[in-house]
Amino acid sequence: MGFELEQPLALLLFIPVLIAVIVFVRSKLHLSSREKLVIVPLRILIFTLLAVALAMPNLVFTAKEVHTVFIMDRSDSNTRANNEMTSFIREAVSAKGEEDAFAIVSVGRDAVIERMISSENSFSSDWSRISGDYTNLESALQLSTSLLAEKGGGRIVIMSDGNETAGDALHQASIVREQGITVDTVPFFSQGMKDVSMKDLQVPRQMFKGEKARISVTVESTEEAAALLQVMINQEAVLEEVVELKEGTNSFSFTHPVTESGTHHIRAEVFTDEDSIPENNQLSAMTIVGGSAKVLLVEGDRYQAGNALYDALVSSELDVERVSADFLPGELNNYLQYESIIFSNVPAMSISPQQMEIIEKAVRDFGVGFIMTGGMNSFALGGYKDTPIETILPVEMEIKSEEELPSLGMVFVIDRSGSMMGQRLELAKEAAARSVELLREGDTVGVVAFDDQIWPVVETAPMEDIGEVTEKILGITAGGGTDIYPGLAEGYRQLETHELQRRHIILLTDGESPETGDYKALIEGGLEDNITLSAVAVGADADHYLLEELAEYGAGRFYAVFDESTMPSILSRETMLATRTYIEDNPFYPKISSGTSDWTPAFMNGVPRMNAYIATTPKGRATNVLTSEKEDPVLSRWQYGLGKTVAWTSDVDGAWSGDWAAWENWAPLWNDIVTWTFSAGTQDPFELAQRRDGMTSVLTFTAEETTSKPLDAAVVDERGSELEASVRMTKPGEYEVSFEGNEGMHFVQLTERNEEQTPLFQTGVTVSYPEEYELKPLNDRFLEELADRGDGAVIGEASEAFRPLAEPPSAKQSIAHWLILAAFLLFFTEVGLRRFGVPRFSFARLRGNSGAWAEEGTTGRAGTIGELKSRKAASFSRKAGKGTESRMRSEAEKVISTENPGTGGKKGLGKKAGAAGLQYSSEKTKGKDTASTEESSQDRMKRLLEAKKRRGL
Repeated sequence: MGFELEQPLALLLFIPVLIAVIVFVRSKLHLSSREKLVIVPLRILIFTLLAVALAMPNLVFTAKEVHTVFIMDRSDSNTRANNEMTSFIREAVSAKGEEDAFAIVSVGRDAVIERMISSENSFSSDWSRISGDYTNLESALQLSTSLLAEKGGGRIVIMSDGNETAGDALHQASIVREQGITVDTVPFFSQGMKDVSMKDLQVPRQMFKGEKARISVTVESTEEAAALLQVMINQEAVLEEVVELKEGTNSFSFTHPVTESGTHHIRAEVFTDEDSIPENNQLSAMTIVGGSAKVLLVEGDRYQAGNALYDALVSSELDVERVSADFLPGELNNYLQYESIIFSNVPAMSISPQQMEIIEKAVRDFGVGFIMTGGMNSFALGGYKDTPIETILPVEMEIKSEEELPSLGMVFVIDRSGSMMGQRLELAKEAAARSVELLREGDTVGVVAFDDQIWPVVETAPMEDIGEVTEKILGITAGGGTDIYPGLAEGYRQLETHELQRRHIILLTDGESPETGDYKALIEGGLEDNITLSAVAVGADADHYLLEELAEYGAGRFYAVFDESTMPSILSRETMLATRTYIEDNPFYPKISSGTSDWTPAFMNGVPRMNAYIATTPKGRATNVLTSEKEDPVLSRWQYGLGKTVAWTSDVDGAWSGDWAAWENWAPLWNDIVTWTFSAGTQDPFELAQRRDGMTSVLTFTAEETTSKPLDAAVVDERGSELEASVRMTKPGEYEVSFEGNEGMHFVQLTERNEEQTPLFQTGVTVSYPEEYELKPLNDRFLEELADRGDGAVIGEASEAFRPLAEPPSAKQSIAHWLILAAFLLFFTEVGLRRFGVPRFSFARLRGNSGAWAEEGTTGRAGTIGELKSRKAASFSRKAGKGTESRMRSEAEKVISTENPGTGGKKGLGKKAGAAGLQYSSEKTKGKDTASTEESSQDRMKRLLEAKKRRGL
């Protein structure tokens, strides 16, 4: 046990303490010598205790046991050493002391606790599953330090190959040492690994269409082997060749003609029979090919033989790729190779919500153009209300005319049987709720759920609170069998009692149902009351034949849904069709708007007549090029982010557009429309450099001009997911963009930070596999430096893990509060002594007066009574004060002066004689044998009174 002061400078308070004691002694002149001998030391002790307490004294207890935390590097580069590291821990634990304790931590990308600190020897080797694509020893040190914090110190033993790929363990080891924790290291390395890895892939960053791309590949191998080298461009294999690898570095190069413009993703991969680390077998790169623009034409009808729009674009020498909606790409990279995308009568239910979001990102962030043409499956009729596609278009699907809308009643009949349980029912409820939100308050709405029974959810009635209705819909749960007829009959029964201009039922189910009623009679009876029916078959198990027949009977539409995520678009389309009359089919001549001089040359000689179009509402910043007689947009355009989009609300086949498809300016007009959507390509030049910092990719953009504009960055991976990115300006004209991305393509856009977020630059980069998968030798130097920073050692024997610590952990116990308590107790004792006086026996003991003790022993009871009288007189004298004693002394002097006038009768001589009398009296008194060493106040008082009496006589 030891002693320490946390604030030793507080002991300087002894200086004012001494001054305070001196002042106290001088200010208390009325204290007797006996009282001073007791109270003054007591006061000094009180101040001393307080000064020491302010210095924060601690009792220090040193621990004898050793606490050790073992860190196991279980990253992918060191997986073969797991058993050896486990054996090392078991051997070390078997040699530890009985009171020694240990814990175990595993580390890869992150650190996890496998065992808390305990002195028990047994432990399980059923380790946790961790992500091993990085080695983050820094996080392991931080976690281990938290385990040892309560113990006041200890030892950390790191078992690793020393190949750190994330964090800064050296810096953390220095911090750990400052907390009284030692860091030891033990080398462990996976021996005998056979590996082939891709080290480098080089392609030109920019090329022109028709140019031959030179592709260089570097492969490393631990031994001679035969391997298959494969190179793919945009997921299409352009090279598959068996190559002979030698031990070490192997380089290969070849050329490939580039026949298409746009952004191209190039991926190289190598395959061998024996490969310890398959994760390092591939690398990616990208190149941008300029030249003729490429356009993607997406058609809703896969069996359509001819398309007037396609013919017009081809005649304009545009590079057009024609696909149906079923073959629409699902990755962002596949859209960026096109300058513009055209939807020709494509229904929303043919496109997944994820594909819509990717198209929206391609337009907004990367400047890809987008055009939608009209038809029965476009705009509101196609179910695009409240979708990302509506967001990018210059028009809204909702009609905001002041015309009186027809009264409407809708009933949703929804299957809630057990087969609908899970995501299917959730999407069905979401679709119904979104459809209800498209209606107006006052529209009649009902919801009937069914399984093998009827479950009324919302009684058919005019809707007063949209939120209440949607809440009830979202509360539907699954269970039971499937019987369609009773639920459908209930829907008809509820709706036929309402007098409305339009009445419509939507039936949604995923199963087969027994024929428990006459569907044809039910539906035909509803048609007599102007009730129509549409049916949605969800999944392959639904009775498609029955549902299609029901929709045909009910004069509605049938939908076969195999992608459940399209249900909201289908129900939205049905609701929009039932709510509004969107098709304007009165023939008219479109009006040409001013301010569109780049397109008006085609209209100089007039325009053909148009038969029909889909009604929409233009957005605020949109420009209407052609409008109808009702001022509805027919051809509208605007800028959305970096991209430009166009809405053509008529069709392109001639059924609605009339003579437009045969018009002589048809092809020139569409050439102008499509090329207007192309990206201008005016970007500030930036030089790009890329590096890896652990899990973070760092891009350095250097501008030719040394400007200091504040910039923002957006980073999107090849699946369209936006990643968190940070931007900082390292110096004027140089910016660093940091983000954490997995292996593959990433697209980066820089924008100027202002109200418009002006785009400045966009490019693509590739992120290679993590450094963890590079085949590296044991890093002895790193392990030695790590142990040196942690004031430890590189150990070889397991028993050294529990060797005595150079600075054992210690615990501190503060005693300041006890000293303060003692000071208070002594203070109250001192107050009591000053108030009631110091007992005589205490004074006698302090003086060590043995004669007084002997006298007290012989006088017995008489001495005791005399002592009590003496104390009483002394108390009386103190209370009387100095004034009374002075007056008594003065009167006594006068009496003595009268009795002994002296010679000559002079006043001065009287005083001298009186003083001599007093002196004689005092000397006489001192000569007497009394029980005390000084004359008591009571005797002096008696003598003075006697003198006074004699004077009176």
